[in-house]
Amino acid sequence: MTKPATRIVELEDDELEEFVEIFAERKSKDYVEVERIGGANDKGRDVIGFLSRSRHEGDWDLYQCKRKTRGSKLRVGEAMTELGKVFHHHDAGAYATLPRRYVFVSPRGMEGSLTTMLLNPSLIRKTLLETWDKNCRTRITGRNPVELTAGIRALIEAYDFSAVECLTAPKLAKDPAALPALVQVLRLPPGEAPEGETPDEVSDTELTYIAQLRDVYAGSAGSDFATLDDVFAHPRFGEHLRIQRQRYYQACAFRDFHRDNTAARSVDVFKNDIYHLLIDVYNEEHPSPLARIDAVMKHTGAAPAGILGTMARPPVKQGTCHHLVSDGKIRWSP
Repeated sequence: MTKPATRIVELEDDELEEFVEIFAERKSKDYVEVERIGGANDKGRDVIGFLSRSRHEGDWDLYQCKRKTRGSKLRVGEAMTELGKVFHHHDAGAYATLPRRYVFVSPRGMEGSLTTMLLNPSLIRKTLLETWDKNCRTRITGRNPVELTAGIRALIEAYDFSAVECLTAPKLAKDPAALPALVQVLRLPPGEAPEGETPDEVSDTELTYIAQLRDVYAGSAGSDFATLDDVFAHPRFGEHLRIQRQRYYQACAFRDFHRDNTAARSVDVFKNDIYHLLIDVYNEEHPSPLARIDAVMKHTGAAPAGILGTMARPPVKQGTCHHLVSDGKIRWSP
């Protein structure tokens, strides 16, 4: 399979903006909204991460996508033009504040002199001011020249250019926040979900399926269990319940991983697949409700099911049966 970084380099303009939009949404939990603008009248903004509902009147981060042709890297002149747009449009009133962070997204990287500037931020200010007429005056808009006014100069001189950085394809590919974009835009497999950890205490989210299991155990034992502790202390049903809880939390970890890293409907499709895998066995005649549970678990654990070609482990599939009970799709107790 082609390496993810190579795939990112090959993205078209719209795909790169979509990739960055998904990346930004995952990258910072501080964003209250991520908006993709792009296009001819974007005023120097491709993707924006707003840190408050004040949007452009508060803090915001700007991601500027620069898809370069084969063998070409982001150069100083083009970078200065893009930065000049931000100061011009801010001065013209398009946005009330300047970006907290300015991120060039250039999959093919930067030329050496631009890299040096980003490593020495004061050089960005110096170059932007000194080359304004060359790189900005007639390149910011297609209508009238944009002069380096006293107002724009003051903005540039006051700005902290350490806020400017660049993301390349290798950097993006290595960043865990890029995984959802790698899956959704490049259709790469998401990899193995982490194993779930089973807490000692039963949570409120477990109460539905556990209450039904408790009824089933009581029916099999011929007497009620006054508390869950009594179930856990039982020589047969205690271990059975512990295994079911482990399966439930394995399914939780799988669900949460794929909700974060794949398309929104993937988890729902997977759960529906599990339902159709188990329902015929579930509806068969069984000697007891407990026998039905064990038959469903055995069958579902062995049946193939997964997301985007990544097969789910048996405990995940079995634990998803308990999620279906919690959803009211099936019942364990009569």
